[in-house]
Formats: sequence, C-alpha cells, structure tokens
Amino acid sequence: MTEDLFANASGRRGRCPFTAMKPKVGQRIEFQIAPAALHPRLFTHLIGYEPGESVLVRTPLENNLPVNVHEGQAVLVRSFDGIRAYAFETTVQRICIAPFLYLHLGYPPEVQFLQVRQDVRVPVRLLAEARAGEHWIPALVLDLGLGGALLETSHALGETGSPVEVRLTIPVQAMQTEVPMTLGARLLHVERRQEGAGPTVWRQGVQFEAPGKDDRVKLQNFLFQQMLEG
Repeated sequence: MTEDLFANASGRRGRCPFTAMKPKVGQRIEFQIAPAALHPRLFTHLIGYEPGESVLVRTPLENNLPVNVHEGQAVLVRSFDGIRAYAFETTVQRICIAPFLYLHLGYPPEVQFLQVRQDVRVPVRLLAEARAGEHWIPALVLDLGLGGALLETSHALGETGSPVEVRLTIPVQAMQTEVPMTLGARLLHVERRQEGAGPTVWRQGVQFEAPGKDDRVKLQNFLFQQMLEG
C-alpha cells in the first residue's frame, strides 16, 4: 500500500479516485520530485487528463528553468480545493516540448485526501500590523486560518465586534518571496495578558470578513504548506 502522504498533518484522511478531485484545466497544483526530502516543492498547472491513461501538466520551472526530470522519474502531486488537500504518487511518462513544455504523468490508481475544516487554525509567528482607526500598530500573528487569526499587540484594538484591518505578509516557499495582503476583519474576543514581570500584551481573536478570491487562494496555499510540514 502507498505510504501516507499526509503523515505530518492532522485531520480526517482517506482515499478516492482521481476524478473525485473534480480536476479542472488550469488548476494550480504542487509538483515535487521524489524523494520529497531532497527536492523543493514547485508549482504548475493541470492542462488535461485521460482517465486510466495520463495526466498532463505544464513543465514546472525551477530557478526560471524547466525542472530537470527524466522519463520514469517518480514525483508527488498535491492540490488543495479549500476543503480537502489531495496528493498522489506517480511517474513521468513522457517529456514534451511542442507546442509548449509539458509532461505526461501516469494516471494514479487512487488519490489520498486530507479533510480540512473551515475553522482549522495553524500555529504561526508572523509579523503584521493591525488597526481599528487611523493608525497601524505592530502585531504578531500567533495562529492563522481561512476564517481568522489570533493577534498579539501592545494595545487593545477595540471592543468585541469592532471592525479592524490586518496587514501581513506570508512566505511563498516555492517563489522564495513574501506576498503582502490586507484583510478586513472583526474582533471576536479581547484578552489582556501579562506573564511575570513582562510587559502587558493583548491577545485578540479576529474573524476575516469575506477575503477576496486572490487573498483566499494565497491563504489556502500557505496553510496547506504549513499543514504538510506539520
């Protein structure tokens, strides 16, 4: 039996056929040469598939050059639809260069999935800024999810229910860069904390209010990456 491709992540897991992923042409997927511990995660797009035969993807780029793979190479493919993370092992069947660079991958007999709750939170430590009025103040993001975050600040942002904005950057490992975003939110709870003789800080839970599609995709990909790494 194929090894558990979500061994470091928590959540309900199972197996399903490839078509249960509801794959779409143009869908963003993660591509990684096996063994995974020795190779970076790269991103590319699905361009088509034939059940039982082949899965076609654009050749991923590594350092702005086509990834160095060979026919018969074992690879891992992952995707995330916002509710489930999917992963499967396969091999490179054929490397094509016309009319553009793309790969034929072996059609997987099954796909593993990890069920991700809408309210799942991932522990992080991200520098950010927050404001409830005119002025931004420094903040530390202690956990993050699609629906909200836990912030730590030196001052209270306001009362429960107050509207706030959160400005943060999230690292994109595959691109070795950081992506900024500003999210509207609302305060869910406010807690004053002091440990020993340390300074007083405020822990404040916020609920995001309908992030835009681009921001939601960025959050999904970042959270997916963090869950895979445990």
